[in-house]
Amino acid sequence: MSLFILKCNILIQKLFTRLFFTCTIFFTISYSLCAQLVDLSNAVMLETDHTGGFLGTGVSFADFNDDDIDDLTFGHHAGELRFFQGDGSVFQEVFFNISNSTNETKSVIWADIDNDGDQDFLITNRNASNHLWINDGEMQFTDVSSTCGISTAINTKSYGASFGDYNNDGYLDLYICNYHTYVNSAQNELYLNNGDGTFTDVTEIAGVGNGLHQTFQSTWIDIDQDGLLDLHIINDRIDHLNAFYHNNGDGTFTDMAFVWGVNIGIYAMSSTFGDYDRDGDMDLYVTNGLFGNYLFQNNLNAGFGFLDVSNLQGVGVNELCWGASFFDYNNDMWPDLYVATGVSAFIEYPMIFDVYGEILNSFFESDGSPPMTDLTTTSPQASQYTFAIATGDFNSDGFPDLVSHQVGEFASIISGAPNGNHYLKIRPEGVISNRNAIGAMVSVYHPNGSEHNVVFCGDKYLSQNSRHLHFGLGSSTQVDSVIVQWPGGGEETFVGLLVDETIVLVEGSSASFCLEPWGYCGEGTVWDTVTQSCISIFQENLCPTDLDFDGHTATQDLLILLTQFGTFCTPNLGN
Repeated sequence: MSLFILKCNILIQKLFTRLFFTCTIFFTISYSLCAQLVDLSNAVMLETDHTGGFLGTGVSFADFNDDDIDDLTFGHHAGELRFFQGDGSVFQEVFFNISNSTNETKSVIWADIDNDGDQDFLITNRNASNHLWINDGEMQFTDVSSTCGISTAINTKSYGASFGDYNNDGYLDLYICNYHTYVNSAQNELYLNNGDGTFTDVTEIAGVGNGLHQTFQSTWIDIDQDGLLDLHIINDRIDHLNAFYHNNGDGTFTDMAFVWGVNIGIYAMSSTFGDYDRDGDMDLYVTNGLFGNYLFQNNLNAGFGFLDVSNLQGVGVNELCWGASFFDYNNDMWPDLYVATGVSAFIEYPMIFDVYGEILNSFFESDGSPPMTDLTTTSPQASQYTFAIATGDFNSDGFPDLVSHQVGEFASIISGAPNGNHYLKIRPEGVISNRNAIGAMVSVYHPNGSEHNVVFCGDKYLSQNSRHLHFGLGSSTQVDSVIVQWPGGGEETFVGLLVDETIVLVEGSSASFCLEPWGYCGEGTVWDTVTQSCISIFQENLCPTDLDFDGHTATQDLLILLTQFGTFCTPNLGN
């Protein structure tokens, strides 16, 4: 209760300052001021020993000790998991009572499955059983794999995994992808969270087994924004079409991939969502082999399906690609695209470079006008083979970082260099919804436009991003509002937020949930339900910061305010 009141009061206090920032400012140019990526690999020295295995292993950029600082977790081809705790500037390797024996790890995912405020840990394995550990709140872990209800079969080839609350009961459900053939016959697995630390296999009931296909990754996302999480699945064969299961709301799903135009048959390696065109819905990027990757523009809100814009945007690559990630490295508001390249063979390091040569990862910069600019040859990267990548902000500078779990002894990490553009980092926290707010969509509105992002938990290829959503604001020095669409469809508006901050938005703590916010308005102001702020009762001008009535807020208005600061305003009773 105290947390609710504290956050409510903070938001109310910020409403006073918003009186001076409610107008549209017409300076809408953002700048790429000396924008660049910087290689920080040598500075952080993340030893991972990715020197063996088949088709890579997973990486997580999620905070595992709940200090709101991004941490890193790396899978390992022989079970030697690596955990690196961040302090906001560097990493320190830490050790937990978590053991994967000598098993070949694929996904590594942190999620609060029991809503107790700490992060539990899941791994998938190739040719071994999958494992789930429960966190006691003190970073001590109990392996509940044999009792929690998930399969303990030892002959599975599990790869990707995803958490999401598909039935909106407030608990995270689990989907596991299996890379199987008709010889090793096992479908993918959907587990319903019972709310007591156990799961029930509901794959057949839900209709999302996906057949005997070779599935690398899944992603939970409310793609049509109806308040129910849908499920995207990629399959690694041209005769095994990708699936997009629409949530029917009754515990069952219907594959809409054909209707929506994304039932492609390719060697699909990455299920990557992001709003590259900033129109308020999530677009889809799917990596492939030599025949080229696919970028699909989401037009569902307009009554259509997805449109293939791969050639228009110039992001086909035409190499053997794996994980891909949208991230606005220069905070210019436009999501850029990083694509990992690798091989489809067993990893024998360092001989792999002699056998297959060197292929650079691809990097595309977006400014909103097609095509995206290919900066591959100018971006900082050593020759590497990469499978899994993830994004976060390990040095807390507001510019996103990208970690590559590359083949070799160490991981690589590149960072967006601060350039004068502004940002906002938001971690939504559920109360009625699941505690991690997995599936929540956050929209940030500011004078230069709007940005939109979703909290995922297991997507791309064997990957987990930071739970802090990053929004580049360009030259905007203010935030008009932030709208959170919580899992389940509930919508909440937050105002009075400042730029260049990292904040936690707790479900139910916005001003609209506070008792009588209008009671906090000062003398001479009243509560405005449209702007959700206190506005002047004396000024007829609808833009209270436009003091010289020229139609926009500028330096002259600030000078007028400073000149009159401290004087008393009285209404003209004669009018």
